Amino acid sequence: MIASFDDGSTEIPEGIVGQVERVLVIGAGIAGLTVANALAHAAVDCVVLEARNRIGGRLYTGDLGGSPVDFGGSWIHHPEGNPIRRFARLDGIECRPGNPLPSLAAFDCATGLWLSPEDIDESLTGVQDRYNEALAGLRTRLGPAASAAEGIEAYLPTTGLTGDALRRARQALQAAVEADAAGAAEDQSLMWLWTQAEFGGDYFGDLPEGGYASVVGALGTGLDVRQEWPAVRVELTGGGVTVTSASGETEAGSHVVVTVPLGALKNDLPAFAPPLPPERADVVRRLGFGRYEKVALRFDEPFWREAGWSHLVLFPSEAGEPALWVFDLDAFSGVPILVCHTFHSATGHLANGSTAAARWVMGMIAAALGSPCPDPVAIAVTGWAADPYAGGAYTHVPPDSANADLDLLGTPVAGRLLFAGEHTQSARLGYADGAMTSGIREAKRLLGTPSVTLGRVV
Repeated sequence: MIASFDDGSTEIPEGIVGQVERVLVIGAGIAGLTVANALAHAAVDCVVLEARNRIGGRLYTGDLGGSPVDFGGSWIHHPEGNPIRRFARLDGIECRPGNPLPSLAAFDCATGLWLSPEDIDESLTGVQDRYNEALAGLRTRLGPAASAAEGIEAYLPTTGLTGDALRRARQALQAAVEADAAGAAEDQSLMWLWTQAEFGGDYFGDLPEGGYASVVGALGTGLDVRQEWPAVRVELTGGGVTVTSASGETEAGSHVVVTVPLGALKNDLPAFAPPLPPERADVVRRLGFGRYEKVALRFDEPFWREAGWSHLVLFPSEAGEPALWVFDLDAFSGVPILVCHTFHSATGHLANGSTAAARWVMGMIAAALGSPCPDPVAIAVTGWAADPYAGGAYTHVPPDSANADLDLLGTPVAGRLLFAGEHTQSARLGYADGAMTSGIREAKRLLGTPSVTLGRVV
């Protein structure tokens, strides 16, 4: 099945020069696969150059004890009207609801107490909703250079909370900001916090059956993807572009679409000849790209369900650390796996290897259980910050930047060098659907059409 997709607009982007004859796409994440899929349906010669030995980029479904687990993006957030959810439906990919909030429990490691439903509402959803409502006033009061952390500290005294409740509110807000930013709350602009557009439906939305690999696999079917082809140099020539790999191999085309993450661009992967314009290079330097990691633990049995809880928020003993979210995959897919989502300021606990990271999480679970945590039968700990082809999780806007910087990164250079990825648009920064939409945008630009066709290429 195929269908027409646009990027939220029927306007045709401009900015390219020359006849589109052969397009090189650097990166086989969802942005790059979307560009290539659309070009393939339009019968335009296209090759995807991927550094890894797999496709998907930061949408990576790995195996944990025989079951698929998403170690990168997990949810199709706000699924109603979301292009990824529409593509999944088109391809017949089953999706199931993934909202943990109705069965959410919370444990305070500092006090050794479980929170009541009223305390959970106060410490999590209530305080976040009210902080969101207070943002306009905080921005006016603190000015455009303020950070989200400064906003939190200015907001908390207005809540009337004291003691442990105040600490938990701070930890919950820090977690909410750092989950959205993949960076420290001190490095996230208050002015541009939570300014993304939203589709309909729950924030957590849907989970693709079999993980994001099902979406990525369908989108990549039939495409010419050269795996283990790390692009290290992009050169603009007189009438086109040349891309060189780490081994010295080259590919030539009329145009190139660079879809590598911002973290790779920050590390000069690839290098550009001539160099990027100074204002573009400055934006790459200033925008933030931080950490968001996962600790996945598989057990013989879902012992936590017998203990009376499912999805869990843990408030650490360390007052300066964000709350941790532990998701129960048994509730979603019937597999006894817990995945601890660890936000930027807490990722130092993962620095000493998988075993130490697992023990850290298990220690907090044991405190909640009031007894030792059973040993897991399989462990996986992500390391996106150390991945040379990622350099972190996703993009945020620091206090010295603005949403306009993201949109600048989505404009062509010299008419033949194009860019796509979640960091090249401000509407859905950090979301997989934002990356997909940016790929649609660049395919529209290359084809000169108001929409493109997506679906398996056969």
